[in-house]
Amino acid sequence: MSRHSFMLMAALTTILLRPALAAAATVEGSVTIAGRPAADAVVYLEGSAERPPRPAAQVVMDQRNLAFAPTVLPVVRGTVVEFTNSDDVQHNVFSPSAVAKKFDLGSYSRGEARRVTFDQLGEIVVLCNIHMEMEARILVLRDPYFARTQATGAYAILDVPAGSYTLKVWRKGWRPTTRTVDVPESGTLAIDVADP
Repeated sequence: MSRHSFMLMAALTTILLRPALAAAATVEGSVTIAGRPAADAVVYLEGSAERPPRPAAQVVMDQRNLAFAPTVLPVVRGTVVEFTNSDDVQHNVFSPSAVAKKFDLGSYSRGEARRVTFDQLGEIVVLCNIHMEMEARILVLRDPYFARTQATGAYAILDVPAGSYTLKVWRKGWRPTTRTVDVPESGTLAIDVADP
């Protein structure tokens, strides 16, 4: 076999064995309430069938300036959340939420961290029993297609496979919003959500 034939064969083999890239698009838009941007809302998509679970990821919810950061954290089921303490005072992280198994991480100081795996779907309230003003929410979702809105109300969910989904919007103290959407194979699908 000539060198040219070998190179051609190698190139064809690479092309044929390369996994096909899944078609995916971006879903983006904004969320407003009474004409004002809705910060810290969670926009997420649920497909008609549950997708295979992904390997557990780890994300951080910090305690900084006597507040949880972020105050709203969307995660996919199976995520490990690390609760770090960046303040010069002790904090205690706990949750009365049944879907979080009502955990209590005890008190701990600056530079320390505790971890919790969230394997049940739902909304979880996170509190500090030392600083009663501290409160956060963790939203455990089934599918990995979600985004938290920015201060402007804008959001963008990247790499969403083509198909039919239920788009849902969650925000603390706001009634849930849902609608059916069809995500194209590529490009951008713009969806704005407004509550009068």
